[in-house]
Amino acid sequence: METRSVKDSSNAISNILGQIKSYWYLFVISLVIFLGLGYAYITFSTKQFLVSSTMLIQLHPTSPDANKEYANAGVSTALSLAENVKNEGDVLRSRSLMKEVVQMLHLNISYYNKSALGSPEIYEEAPFAVNILKNRTDSLREREYTFSVNGDNTVTIKNEDEGINRKVQFDQKVELPQYDISIAKTAAKPAAGKEYSAMIKSEDQTINSLLAGYDAQFTDKTTTNVEFTFYYPNSKKGEVILHTLMNQYLKDNNANKKRIIDSTINFINARIAVVSNELSDIEKTYQDFRSKNNITDIDEQAKVLVGNSSTYTDRYDQQRVQLSIVNSLKAKLNNPNSTVIPSSLSIQNASFATSLARYNDLVNERERSKLTYTESNPVIQNLNEQIKLAKSNLIQNVDSYKSELEMSTAGAGSQKNFVSNDIKDIPGKQREIVGFKRQQELKQQLYVYLLQKREETEMAKAADMPYSRIVDDAKSSNSPVKPIKPLIFVMSFFLGFVIPLSYINTKGLFINKIQEESDIESQTDVTIIGKIGRVPKNDEKLIDITSRSPVTESFRTLRTKIRNLLDVNRSNVIMVTSSKMGEGKTYLTGNLGLMLAMSGKRVVLVELDLRKPNLSKLIGLDYAENGYTNYVMDDLPISKVLKQTTLHRNCFAISAGPIVANGSELLLTDKLEELITDLRTRFDYVVIDSSPVGLVSDALEIQKYTDMTIFVCRHNYTDKNQIEIINEIKSKDKVDNLYVVINDVDFSKSGYYGYGYGVGYGELVKS
Repeated sequence: METRSVKDSSNAISNILGQIKSYWYLFVISLVIFLGLGYAYITFSTKQFLVSSTMLIQLHPTSPDANKEYANAGVSTALSLAENVKNEGDVLRSRSLMKEVVQMLHLNISYYNKSALGSPEIYEEAPFAVNILKNRTDSLREREYTFSVNGDNTVTIKNEDEGINRKVQFDQKVELPQYDISIAKTAAKPAAGKEYSAMIKSEDQTINSLLAGYDAQFTDKTTTNVEFTFYYPNSKKGEVILHTLMNQYLKDNNANKKRIIDSTINFINARIAVVSNELSDIEKTYQDFRSKNNITDIDEQAKVLVGNSSTYTDRYDQQRVQLSIVNSLKAKLNNPNSTVIPSSLSIQNASFATSLARYNDLVNERERSKLTYTESNPVIQNLNEQIKLAKSNLIQNVDSYKSELEMSTAGAGSQKNFVSNDIKDIPGKQREIVGFKRQQELKQQLYVYLLQKREETEMAKAADMPYSRIVDDAKSSNSPVKPIKPLIFVMSFFLGFVIPLSYINTKGLFINKIQEESDIESQTDVTIIGKIGRVPKNDEKLIDITSRSPVTESFRTLRTKIRNLLDVNRSNVIMVTSSKMGEGKTYLTGNLGLMLAMSGKRVVLVELDLRKPNLSKLIGLDYAENGYTNYVMDDLPISKVLKQTTLHRNCFAISAGPIVANGSELLLTDKLEELITDLRTRFDYVVIDSSPVGLVSDALEIQKYTDMTIFVCRHNYTDKNQIEIINEIKSKDKVDNLYVVINDVDFSKSGYYGYGYGVGYGELVKS
């Protein structure tokens, strides 16, 4: 089973600080570059001012009962429409509204002062204005023209892309590839020697760029106040654009209401003309009837009977009035031209009122859209189809309601006839007189009602009172709000720090060699007990025990840690191994033995790398002269293979002996255990140089007799995947006394925290 460790936060922070220290020049360069870029961006980027304003959006008076609304709400109800105020937010953010502003202010033409730093946009300071007389193409490509105002009342216009360099008179027609223009003077006076430019874009491109910096949102859910925000490079022009947009919205809204009023007035006038003719006919017929029959009074008895009949007659006539209105509406709906149908007539049908409101909304929306689009535009075509469908639904509702009225009228007529039978004795003349009066009274009431509604509607139109209003005028910020300087510098500093740090860490992902201590700690929880400093190339020999160099100090530190881990009151066996050749296990074995001998302990170095013995050469012995193989194969006594070294009086050695083919089998004999047991009685430390554990299994045969196993890894040499061998030794082979030593460490690098040497410990050894 694999074992892993997670570095604590202090080590991670130390590692980052170490990387900054080691690659400080890279961080400094990166910070200078990114902070410089941030400063350049702040200096040369287009500054943006924040223009803000507030508008109050008010609902128009509405009522479920249109007749009641007109009867009780007075003049204000003439503008009544069923609207959802939240939908006005979409209107305020619409392209069509912004397009009206662009066309009104000619915003697709912008002016710049080329002589000033950064060529800022100018507005009222522009000494001329460009007017597009005629477009030669449907879609305009963005073009910038440079202008110089000359002293002889001429202007020089230039454009390298189109090869233009002309001197023209003011107000003269100038033919350009995409359009014809003229240049008009303004009140502003041009400064001598200054150059100006005009950027001409398509309306769509201008609308998109303006909408990108514009927003209109309700301040909260409980109010209908809309807050406008608009970012623009020129504060004065930004205020004009936003103020124009709000006024245009109010103007469009008011024009839309006036269209509804005009449609209502036209409908009422038509009905007044019809009712007036009907009333005149009734009065004339009644007058002729009375003159012909000499009728001057009505009998008292007839009054009583007719009184009973009047109730049913009234109900019957009311139904007929409803039928008359419905028939008129149906006739208007059958008209091919779709116009707004007034909702002020008293039709007591909920589904009809809903369909009528939907139909009127679509007709109004089509009228607004026709200001922007042509009849062939898909938007208009789509609205026509919706209007057609809404009209069809409305006609169905009218027909349904008409059927109900006809049935109700028939019932009322039957009741009236029933009562009429009771008064059959009443002279026919008297009954006709009553009928004339009833019809005259109903028509007169309807006539007066229509006159009243027309007057109210005319007064509402004349009043021109707005339902929405501007609360705060457009006001620009005193200074640019974009780019945000603190944010740019913070981001620049962050990028200047993160990018080199990411580069350093990413680079390590592609390096398969151990570069720092964390490369080992991230893959195993085996303790690292030492880091041996780097020595000059091809100079891996025994250290100078009198030296105060970093390498010597690192061996002294390793000796101290080993003494703290082992029981110094008994003899200890230490085996040194590695994953492959060249990692410095033999170099470590020799110098560790020498350093332990310096502390007054008796030490024996045992060379058990029987395939490639190098320890003997390091300490000045001949490995083939009476070594371990002779001890096993020739049954020599220990005294014959144990040699005194010249390193120190307390340091002895047993060489490998002659190289044999079955070296691994020699480590499986009981002679190895006998040798180590005997050496324990003679020496304080037995240090064994074994074969690399990643290549052969010799070290695994030896480790069961040891008190400590040291696994040597070499900086920038050992593969990272070789660390897995350490985990396998510990988990699968049950080696609990396993420790790691890193060899050939450059202490100037960040990854080996805690092992730098300063003043008093000699200069760092450079490879």
